[in-house]
Amino acid sequence: GVIKCIFFSEFHHISGPIISHQVPDDLPLLKDAFDAVHDLIITKQALYDRLVSVDALGYRIVGSPRSIENKKYPRNAFIFNFVFVFEVNTDTTLFEPVILKLGAAFKTYELESSFLSQEESRSKLQSILCSVFKDFNRCGCCTIPIDETKSLHLKITPSLPDPPTIQDHHVPIFTCSQEDIDSAPWDLTIQQILPYVNGFNHVKKIAEESEVDNEIVKVCIQHLILYAFVKLITIFQYSNVYTAEPKIKLLLDDKVLQKECIEYVALQGSVPKIGAVFRLYCSLEAGLNVKDLCNRVDMKSEGVNERTFIQYGLMRGLIHHLQKYPVFLRPDDSLPSPLDSIKSYLDGSHCYDELCCKLGISGQELDKSIEDIQSIIVCWK
Repeated sequence: GVIKCIFFSEFHHISGPIISHQVPDDLPLLKDAFDAVHDLIITKQALYDRLVSVDALGYRIVGSPRSIENKKYPRNAFIFNFVFVFEVNTDTTLFEPVILKLGAAFKTYELESSFLSQEESRSKLQSILCSVFKDFNRCGCCTIPIDETKSLHLKITPSLPDPPTIQDHHVPIFTCSQEDIDSAPWDLTIQQILPYVNGFNHVKKIAEESEVDNEIVKVCIQHLILYAFVKLITIFQYSNVYTAEPKIKLLLDDKVLQKECIEYVALQGSVPKIGAVFRLYCSLEAGLNVKDLCNRVDMKSEGVNERTFIQYGLMRGLIHHLQKYPVFLRPDDSLPSPLDSIKSYLDGSHCYDELCCKLGISGQELDKSIEDIQSIIVCWK
């Protein structure tokens, strides 16, 4: 596991800083490492209640020293530390809140009931350390029963990545079950846009139909993405061209994916064969748009809804939307309306979906607008 050892250290009024409890009890060189840095584990007042991390003999030792002053203790103070030991190159960022919470909680228990200094309750420390060690290495969380009325819950909270930038032309699609969506505690704004998130409406259209400000909708979609409820796909049009991705071969062996795929792409009342669905995905290629595919293959006779067929392929990364990117070779020249309003976007980095969304026109209409302009070329990627 990531955690190599957990130990409880305290200041003994005769022996000085000691390790009283340790799990596991046979970690090589730990005693030597402790002897080398014990003045940072059982330390001075300036470091009390703070996070202290020190590297020694191949280990990264992280704790939060605590002190309680009271005349009932030898030398009028009880100084202790719950310490986690990792390999020296470990990023301990995720564990730091847990270490701080563990130290603070047991300081409170000591103040309330002398949990750490009374022999009866103190005898539980070894099993507590054992539970924390095993559970955190297994699943990143732990519940420690303290007494009949209270327990301590500890959990690693992973840091979330930066949210993606949401554009007007992006199409959010739910990747979880309707039950998961309905049971989540959404705020009122997200509840307002949920009915319009269907895998076909782009962000701008969701904002218009839900009557929620466009920027607020984007923030809501970011929130849904961060918590893995939603992915972004592209706008569906029958003029779109798609190609199969290498991941498509998963459909041959993954029974769970097969079942999910069949349920998702099926016309109402139909149960398409996975072999037929697989062949349809493999038939997608450059130069063949969705309309051409529907003319070539009777998808209805296969029991397949062509719109959800494309939707599912994008959502699971089985297919790629081959997009068009116009490039204006003479940016200093003027262009006829409506292209003049998006001239700065015709640099090869903005796709048809984005341009169509800005202009409020279809891909076919954009094609007609640029087909006679020789200074505009279209790249596919």
